[in-house]
Amino acid sequence: MPSLRTRKSKSSCSKDEQLEMKRKVSESPKQKKKMKVEKVEEEEDGSADSDLSDYEIDYAKRREENLRLNREFLSQFGLDKAKQDLLASVKKTAPSNRGLKKEKAPKEILPRRSSLRLQNKTPDGIELPPEALINRVAYTFSEPVQHLRPPAGPLEMKEYLHGSTTEENHKETCRVLTSLKMKPFKTASDDLERYAEKMSKTKVTAERVAKVVPERTFSLALHPSDTKVIAAVGDKWGKIGIWDVLCNTESRAEGVCCYAPHSRPITCLDFPVHSPEKMYSCGYDGSLRCGDMQKEIFIDVFNEPEDDDVLLRNFVFTSPHTMLVSENTGCVACVDIRTASTTAEQMYELSHKSFRTVSCHPTQPYYFCTAGVAGSVSVWDQRNLKPKKSKALCELAIGRNINSAYFSPVTGKHILATSINDKLTIYDSSEIGPNVTVKKSISHNNQTGRWLTGFRAAWHPAREDCFIVGSMNRPREISLFSVAGKKLHAFRDEDYLNSVCSLNALHPTLNLVAGTNSSGRVFVFM
Repeated sequence: MPSLRTRKSKSSCSKDEQLEMKRKVSESPKQKKKMKVEKVEEEEDGSADSDLSDYEIDYAKRREENLRLNREFLSQFGLDKAKQDLLASVKKTAPSNRGLKKEKAPKEILPRRSSLRLQNKTPDGIELPPEALINRVAYTFSEPVQHLRPPAGPLEMKEYLHGSTTEENHKETCRVLTSLKMKPFKTASDDLERYAEKMSKTKVTAERVAKVVPERTFSLALHPSDTKVIAAVGDKWGKIGIWDVLCNTESRAEGVCCYAPHSRPITCLDFPVHSPEKMYSCGYDGSLRCGDMQKEIFIDVFNEPEDDDVLLRNFVFTSPHTMLVSENTGCVACVDIRTASTTAEQMYELSHKSFRTVSCHPTQPYYFCTAGVAGSVSVWDQRNLKPKKSKALCELAIGRNINSAYFSPVTGKHILATSINDKLTIYDSSEIGPNVTVKKSISHNNQTGRWLTGFRAAWHPAREDCFIVGSMNRPREISLFSVAGKKLHAFRDEDYLNSVCSLNALHPTLNLVAGTNSSGRVFVFM
């Protein structure tokens, strides 16, 4: 009979012996080698006594030397610098916090479907007595936000401040604008190449980016003064923001002052040269107002009845006292700002489709052009217009909806049109009449989509050999073109400009450009 060997079972071991056994089993060869290297380092430092053999000590030293040589070899190819550059390129710059502070919107309570039980009705729809409502949950529905048009007549500016704008900010903004002295600017004298070289040196910094209005922008204007840089934008819900770009006073919210004189999108803004202390604005609420910074009021210049739901799209001065206003009804209104009446002096029904822009010839102001959803640019002679059924001097068909069409600002020998068919079209209008022809057609991606304001290419106010327009290119940019169709410069900055600037404007005398995106921010390159 074979003898039986007695073996100590695992259960009979003490707890400390079991932990020691697990530790020995779990130690991998790599861990053991690491412990040996640490012991070598401790021995070299004199912090511990070595129990390693000479071979193990020599192996650890040669390994450390090989690692050092490998690091030096790889550093010769600049891999460390390339790694740092790559990390820096993917790092996104946070949006600018200058200007208006974001307000926390109230949480919207969505409506819920109400069952017959909650309506206190039987499955057949028969009304039950009120006693049946006991112990049933009552649901409340939030009313939709209504944007009512401000009342007609003059409005006190301080009563229509918006957001974080204080009365102190308003007072300082009015003081700055009323102190500006303005002379009619002359036509630019330097050639196009020199001007493009100057503009290529402009830059945007963190101090030149600010949130000026709370919502998506629909209009942009630069004050023509050369002593101050003032930008104004209008947004989706009737807010106008005025930004003193070079103001560094924190108490003025970095120079931003916001008002609410309208209730719907503001589609056109202008600081007229003949009245630099005034700012004119019109919008979808059917009103055109003048912000008089000296009197600190918004004057009601022209309005359509609110119940008619007429949208004012654009206006242009034909003289210091008269202007033309385009409407979505296909009408153009002639308004005299000297009269106390808020109705038009004359209303011309020119089309059965909506107009978007109206532009006046700079030297022959009785000529003006309109553009809109009809897909053509029409040139008119105001002297021959009738209230109804007037005939245009010429119809320049493009084929798709047109965002804008403007006469060149100096001689009016060009018309610049921006259309949805991905074209920037320049017409030769040196001779007004049927002879107006296409001078240059430039391919340009104008597909901004539903959530971005449409591009509207804009002339330089003091020269007609170049214009500016937004771009869908990546990295984001603002494009400067010559009248010959050549791209002169792309205003870019991957740190601060990371969005599409739909609306842009060039200053008449200073080498700067301002652009605005659909979140209410303004970017200034100077």
